[in-house]
Amino acid sequence: MKQSQKLSNKTIDPYFNEWHGLKIELQDAHQTRSKHAAGFLLQGTQLFNALLAECGGELYPLNCQDRLDFITTHSSTFAAFRQLDELFVEMKKTISSKRVQLNNKL
Repeated sequence: MKQSQKLSNKTIDPYFNEWHGLKIELQDAHQTRSKHAAGFLLQGTQLFNALLAECGGELYPLNCQDRLDFITTHSSTFAAFRQLDELFVEMKKTISSKRVQLNNKL
């Protein structure tokens, strides 16, 4: 499959839509100091790893692995949630940039 097909809205947007729902759950869990935050964060981390795989393992935000390690080891903290949210934001920007590059080559 071509890189441009892997990065189409149809294949990538479901990951960001699912993250949006998980993000709301995580925000609520942290506001109420719920013990479910770590479980939601684990789901979010798995979703992010699936997104990386969908992109063919070629696109990564800066210090991605170090940040994922931090998230894994501090899964019940608000800082880990914020870090994962920033990874999704940066990944969206990285994908958008790559799409522009691929479209300019066509």
